[in-house]
Amino acid sequence: MRRYIVGLLATVGALTLLAVAGIIAFAASKPFAAKPLPQQMVLSLDLRSLPPETTSTDLLSGGLFRSSRDIVETVQLLWQAADDPRVTGLYVEIGDQTAGLARVQELRQAIAHFRGKGKFAIGFAESLGSSSSHFADYYLATSLEQIWLQPSGGFGVAGISVETPFLKTGLDKLGVKVEGGKRYEYKSAPDSFLETGYTRPARDNLQQLLDSLFGQFIADSASDRRLEAPALRRLIDSAPHEPEQARRDGLIDKIGYRTDVLDEVYKRAGNKRDLVTLADYAADEARPKQDGEVIALVRASGAITSGPSGGSPLEEESLANADDVVEALEDASKAKEVRAIVLRIDSPGGTYPAADAIADAVGRVRAAGKPVIVSMSDVAASGGYLAAVRGDVIVAQPTTITASIGVFSIWPMAHELLASLGVNVERVSVGTNAGMYSPFQPPSPAQQRAVNRELDTIYSEFTRVVADARKLNADRLDAAARGRVFSGVDAKKAGLVDELGGLQLALNIARAKAGIDETKRVELRRYPDETERWQRLFGRLFKLASSDAGQTIRLPREALARLGITTRPGNVRLPPLPPLWQ
Repeated sequence: MRRYIVGLLATVGALTLLAVAGIIAFAASKPFAAKPLPQQMVLSLDLRSLPPETTSTDLLSGGLFRSSRDIVETVQLLWQAADDPRVTGLYVEIGDQTAGLARVQELRQAIAHFRGKGKFAIGFAESLGSSSSHFADYYLATSLEQIWLQPSGGFGVAGISVETPFLKTGLDKLGVKVEGGKRYEYKSAPDSFLETGYTRPARDNLQQLLDSLFGQFIADSASDRRLEAPALRRLIDSAPHEPEQARRDGLIDKIGYRTDVLDEVYKRAGNKRDLVTLADYAADEARPKQDGEVIALVRASGAITSGPSGGSPLEEESLANADDVVEALEDASKAKEVRAIVLRIDSPGGTYPAADAIADAVGRVRAAGKPVIVSMSDVAASGGYLAAVRGDVIVAQPTTITASIGVFSIWPMAHELLASLGVNVERVSVGTNAGMYSPFQPPSPAQQRAVNRELDTIYSEFTRVVADARKLNADRLDAAARGRVFSGVDAKKAGLVDELGGLQLALNIARAKAGIDETKRVELRRYPDETERWQRLFGRLFKLASSDAGQTIRLPREALARLGITTRPGNVRLPPLPPLWQ
């Protein structure tokens, strides 16, 4: 009876949430239907929060209630706008200080292409680098023709810093210890629990990574601002600066409020005051289309897992389910119209078997005759790198954080804490190593040796796969492995990636590998399409209320349409919402 009541409530809750979403979406769509755009316009792009790697169908995070575009669609729209004679310029709101640098570089490349077509790009920021620990906002701003800064703002771009809390001493005082191990000295992920501070190898590796990222920022920004790199480094090292000082030093161009910037934008546009949001531009059917020969886009975004996470269905959208990625690769491989596949990865890692399953699927797709080009976003480390390693060509942004070829396993031990509280935990078991990972009783020496053997086995297999796929000899592999983390630039030097660039470069390589003529247009088609993602979410929601764990519920496109969700292959289109929501 309890199971029935819980299931009934879950069903009612899910249907209520979907019904409310449909009503809001339908109501919002009525007065804001897509209208023809002017024959001369300036695009408006709000980058105070950079587009994510993937948009979410997570209802709780706003996946249904707001119009959002991921980084891939945003970049594709900017490339289309560059070829659209109606678009004369770009106005950008700047302010995301913590964004991943690979996504920043993706946008910088799209903006450079846009400006290369003779179009202007002007940006406005209320302040720059006020956190003093990152430079993402200014790095993006330097790709623009003009940078405006609000008079009451400031220039606080001071570099990049990473702070790591080490919990071991505090846990020791509580009577909590952490068991486990790692392979090898550069695999620093578990060090927060195993060490009292940075180990020498971990500190050296992190410093090398930060030096590479900061060096790219200085070189690129100095070139864009027409400054000497050492001069820009001195200015950054002497920050913060008042707006007027930043202007005199060439760090920004003009000082003013948003209305002042818009007056400049309208003046550059021939006094036409037609500012069009990227959302409105995306809904315009008259923009240059990218259709024709099909290249599939498959994504692995988030921690890589095997099968459902076991948590809330709404949380699973933030994970890269290996089953889903493998299925998408297989579907794209079987589709006759698909000429090549781009595997887009943004993942810090995950379980070894799950990442290995994706790597195996990539190898099988290639063996079936379709090229697979890997495009790395902000991070493709550990399992994220393993998933990529069998691609025909691996493309990483210069700032992509990648590699971390290593493995670790840790778990907490609270027996001392429990003993101090008067809690006694006893065990009854069958099997020599039963309860080996228990948080209540420490492993025996034999069990510790078993854990180490497992770590050695996984590390040996991981490095073997990398060596085979990347054609690395033992010495070069050892210099690239042991848990080291690289920027894209250094990963290329180590032989771990092939090319430096973004999605557009990956598409060009895929086009060439597939033998697609340069004069033909290419359609980037997502696998699975957005309809399948919604179907999967609805299925997970309804499964909560189903006593049959294997029951699958499929909603036809007509049912989705009744909720205000219209679909087409490759995308889901929600009715446009008021600009305040976009």
